[in-house]
Amino acid sequence: MTKSSYKLLAYSLLFFVVFYSCSNPFKIDLKGIDQANVHIERYERALFQQGLDGEYIKELQLQFPLFLGNDGLDSMQMEQLLSFVRDPYLRKLYEETEKTYPDLSNIEQELSISFSRIKYYFPTFVYPEVYSYISGNQDAAFYQDGIVMVSLDHYLGYGHEAYNVTQTPKYKQFVMSPDYFVRDILMVLAEHFIAQTPQEAHLIDHMIYQGKLLYFIKSMLPEMSDQVLFAQTSSHMEWLYGKERDLWRYYIENELLYKSDYMAYNNFINDAPFTSVLGDDSAPRTGIWLGYQIVYSFMEKNELSLVDLLKENNGQKLLIKSGYKPTK
Repeated sequence: MTKSSYKLLAYSLLFFVVFYSCSNPFKIDLKGIDQANVHIERYERALFQQGLDGEYIKELQLQFPLFLGNDGLDSMQMEQLLSFVRDPYLRKLYEETEKTYPDLSNIEQELSISFSRIKYYFPTFVYPEVYSYISGNQDAAFYQDGIVMVSLDHYLGYGHEAYNVTQTPKYKQFVMSPDYFVRDILMVLAEHFIAQTPQEAHLIDHMIYQGKLLYFIKSMLPEMSDQVLFAQTSSHMEWLYGKERDLWRYYIENELLYKSDYMAYNNFINDAPFTSVLGDDSAPRTGIWLGYQIVYSFMEKNELSLVDLLKENNGQKLLIKSGYKPTK
């Protein structure tokens, strides 16, 4: 390679770095932010790893009052707790979570970064306590009063025997894997920051609401892949990328955006193996996909902060200002 070629390559790389840093909407500087240091308290391990007796239960109550309360357990409560721990199915779930999650340090690191980014956008945000547990019915994550609780048995992996036993549909099992652990926690936090759209609202308002939830998640963990962000299979992602323009035309020609009936919501927002009106090979939740594209376009074309975006609850106004027009 000649000297001039090296110089051209260096300029090209420099241009790419500068262009990317300027065009990346999720790039922020966390200097000066009180960094989060997440530690997930493993209630399921404390509960199942050794036999329960009166003294040990008192120790558990001191460590996990959220689950066991502060007062002594009466005979009925004690029996319920013992029955839970002795249940063969639940014990099996605990064993499986230990195999899948012998250590949570990687997840804790991702959450620490994500929580710190939330603090950047929302300075009054108080870092939540995070607890893992076993639900027995595959509950995911929830957030309330500064506490995040996440059910490890919800993330054992697609096709796991535990999900087949409970006859969990295959399309629902797709997101019941470790890849979605952090995403689900960020989702429940996003729902805390973004005002819920009334059920009777227009479809465009539901689309924008869902798009804002995903934009929030992406803002807090930019490295998250689109497949995980949208909770879609690789084939469905290809379908969405390839059909974006046709999909948008379908919404416009069928006047879907301003419908407020249940069928519109059910067809284009609710979870399903595919979008029934678009064919068996179509991706599900196309309204959410399009909602995110509109929100992303809105943020590209308007100099607003994430906080400003989350305050905008008029779907039609946001759509117009987004200038969204798919080209593919």
